[in-house]
Amino acid sequence: MRALVYRKSIPRYLLMRAGAKRVRNLETSRLSPLQLEEVPEPELPGPGWVRVRPLLAGICGSDLGTLSSENSPYFSPLTSPPFVMGHEIFGVVAGDGEGFRGGERVVLEPALGCAARGIDPPCARCAAGQHALCVNVTRGSVSPGIQTGFCRDTGGGWCEGALVAHRSQLHRVPDDLPDEAAVLLEPLACAVHAALAARPGPKETVLVIGAGSIGLLTVAALRALTGAERILCAAKHPRQREEALRLGASEVIAPKELYERLPGLLGASRHKPELGKPVVLGGADAVLDCVGSPGTMEDAVRLARPGGRAVLVGMPGARSCLDLSALWHKEVSLTGAYAYGTEEHRGERLKSFELALRLAPELELERLVGPRFCLADYREAIAAARAAGRRGHVKVVFDHRAA
Repeated sequence: MRALVYRKSIPRYLLMRAGAKRVRNLETSRLSPLQLEEVPEPELPGPGWVRVRPLLAGICGSDLGTLSSENSPYFSPLTSPPFVMGHEIFGVVAGDGEGFRGGERVVLEPALGCAARGIDPPCARCAAGQHALCVNVTRGSVSPGIQTGFCRDTGGGWCEGALVAHRSQLHRVPDDLPDEAAVLLEPLACAVHAALAARPGPKETVLVIGAGSIGLLTVAALRALTGAERILCAAKHPRQREEALRLGASEVIAPKELYERLPGLLGASRHKPELGKPVVLGGADAVLDCVGSPGTMEDAVRLARPGGRAVLVGMPGARSCLDLSALWHKEVSLTGAYAYGTEEHRGERLKSFELALRLAPELELERLVGPRFCLADYREAIAAARAAGRRGHVKVVFDHRAA
């Protein structure tokens, strides 16, 4: 089958790290770790596994960070190159087995926890339903990998053949949910997890920094699942601002105007230090950073009220040097919201994906998808994803339905 394979080497990693932002299209050139290749379909690792043929596969910010070597080396022992990339996957089961019928529409929950790895008894995190926090991601019946799309043995969504998935990773997709909505269930599950991690109460104000796909879906999840009274969103581009308001934002603010406008909106005061960003006394009850840059992570802490909460949702880069004086001075709680898990919501205990499946029909997620590219046009697809915001796109996908 044809697939986009990531083959890591130290020279290529360093070249991407040094030049991907400076040299146009370097990350999809012949010097890139990513190449379109003919590879065999992965073997079933054992009982409980099925083949899945991806129909649509999204391009995520973490994928772009992998290609440009901007992701932290922290993750290097938790992956197993060479691997077929792509973890935002909607597809069909390729043959009967493990309780599934061939042709069933499914979305993949890509975390490779103890169940997928054949480890019994499971670790404490997996036993609690938090499979993305599994401590055994380097052990078991498959190679190291925190998720499908970063594991040598499973394959990934950027292929024209099949990948393998454990039955515990698969969620059936209702027939009336469009394909383009289904491919956004994985990032929507991330947004559900982030919104509930922020714990906004009635009459509280939440600020979401960033309006890419994760930021927009976090706005939607906050509006649908929490009691937040006001949801403010920092959105840079016109399409992002439009979608943020449609999905539930009370007000949209340009990122460069945050320190100027937010204090007035929240009854806070702004003070100019000798150096650096303004000091804000007051702020939002909870701030969710859906970008992951050093600047936005620091903003999340600075713009939270005393005793407030800052949640890191976007994947941080390799270098994250922060001034945490505001965290200390205002006693802000800082937490991460990684991927998805099992949530406590209004008296129910549900997987993040189950909540995402409930929300999806109301959100018209298909409006956020496009453009679509065939695998052969991967260079154009990566470039479109890199420039999505300013081009008016939200989620760029590979479309394998005609392959």
